[in-house]
Amino acid sequence: MNDQVRIEPKGEKFAVVLEHGGSVQEMDVRDTYREAEKFALYLAERVKLDVFYKGHKIVGRKGPQW
Repeated sequence: MNDQVRIEPKGEKFAVVLEHGGSVQEMDVRDTYREAEKFALYLAERVKLDVFYKGHKIVGRKGPQW
């Protein structure tokens, strides 16, 4: 897979996952999608990667772009 930040459902919560250089690391778990999206966008800006949710690229704070 490509280097990316992903938001993944985790039970009733949402995990923010960093995939970089072939390794995958869960960075945080948030209670709501919106909280996870906010953190994922912050992280992605720092590491210069894109954010994805269910295979769709997230752009800004507008939610999934499909």
